[in-house]
Amino acid sequence: MSGQNKYIYGIIEEPQTKEFEFVGVDNAKVYTINHQRLAAIVSDMAFPEIDPSRKNVLAHTVVQDELLKNYTLLPMGFGMVADGKKVVQKLLEKNYDRLLLELKRLAGKIEVELKVFWDEKAMIKQLQNENWELAQIKMQLEKTSSPIEARVLMTQAGRLVEKVVMDWQAKYVQQALDHLRRIAADAYLNKPIGIKNILNASFLVDKDMEKEFREELHRLDSGYEGKVNFKYVAPLPPYNFVKIKLERVE
Repeated sequence: MSGQNKYIYGIIEEPQTKEFEFVGVDNAKVYTINHQRLAAIVSDMAFPEIDPSRKNVLAHTVVQDELLKNYTLLPMGFGMVADGKKVVQKLLEKNYDRLLLELKRLAGKIEVELKVFWDEKAMIKQLQNENWELAQIKMQLEKTSSPIEARVLMTQAGRLVEKVVMDWQAKYVQQALDHLRRIAADAYLNKPIGIKNILNASFLVDKDMEKEFREELHRLDSGYEGKVNFKYVAPLPPYNFVKIKLERVE
């Protein structure tokens, strides 16, 4: 139904009208709305807004993951709803040339998410073995009965940990970035999440280079003697590397 709300998952280069075997939000059929060589991937919705529930976010992600298997995808963020088929077609028409150029730029590429965390056991071991100051703080903590003095000592211990983290960040994170940037087409640094996260980055990688990227991660990991842990997620839609801002349709 052309008048129904259309939930948009992303945009691909596809001149043919298609329906897909996988389903989207609310188990709705996923299909294309086309304009010349472009297609928006959509499903029908009863309402103009979507609940950001875990189930709906997962459905959004599953559709994008399926599309990535066969297409270069310009992903839409969760919650993009258009007021009918004509609005979607006008969106494609109004941004047509820029969308094609962006699809060409990202053709054959995926996003790789990499998070690096310092290891707690390795941190404690280094502090105990190499830092006499921490041993002194520990002895004082065991002796003191003053809550105020204990808080001061804990703050001092936290500063020692922070210093080691900064050293590891300078040494290991920069080395990893230098190595991985040589393989990737682009890199994007995100804000670290939590105390232990010392690198939160995304890389734009050619699909045929993903294996080499993973192998380089394994080499780096083995050389870091368990001091840091890598969390690698791929393939992902290139959210952090889409450089087009769509012109709105009234």
